[in-house]
Amino acid sequence: MSTAAAAYPIGTPGTPWGEAERAQWLSRQTRQRSYESDVLNVIERLRSRFDVHEYGCLEYGPDVYPLMAIRSRNWRADRPVVLITGGAHAPGRFAR
Repeated sequence: MSTAAAAYPIGTPGTPWGEAERAQWLSRQTRQRSYESDVLNVIERLRSRFDVHEYGCLEYGPDVYPLMAIRSRNWRADRPVVLITGGAHAPGRFAR
């Protein structure tokens, strides 16, 4: 038995979205998480053990999201380095 996949309720299958479809999609979105409580508050608790500084920000609509760097206090430039980063799943632009 074969069933066709239901079409997405916005736009026409096979046709790129225009401004109207993007606006319709955006109007249906709801905030799922809090950057302040899920990220910034957790980072704030690390300040007693790590050097924390803001190196930029992401502006998205009326919201501004600080971009934070965390580094050990006994930093040694001669040691290997690892970068852990989180992505933003929305259009935006970096500013500072």
